[in-house]
Amino acid sequence: MSRLNGIDTVFYQVCNMDRAVAFYQDILGLSLDRREGNDWAEFSAGGGVNFALSGELAVQPQGGGATVVFTTDDLDGLHQHLTSQDVRMGGIQDMGGARMLDVFDPDGNQLVVLAPVE
Repeated sequence: MSRLNGIDTVFYQVCNMDRAVAFYQDILGLSLDRREGNDWAEFSAGGGVNFALSGELAVQPQGGGATVVFTTDDLDGLHQHLTSQDVRMGGIQDMGGARMLDVFDPDGNQLVVLAPVE
């Protein structure tokens, strides 16, 4: 039984949101669906998965890599399960329209699990 429903978003952190949006929109031809200033830009990437850019914490080029955002219907249950397995993670954060949990794999790669608030 899978505890995850699928991938919601994959994003890169960028230092210059205007430059990055221009590249993905104007050069690669992705459709910009939403932009929140220099903090977030979201594009349609096809297949039901969003591609996004996050700029709020990036102070230097990241050199590749992405963060996968999974969705779940039971964030509290997942948090309890991961705690019982000694998985390194942050606390559950209320983001307004969703609740979020940062989880780290054994190599330290970040995964985000998102539960929309109904």
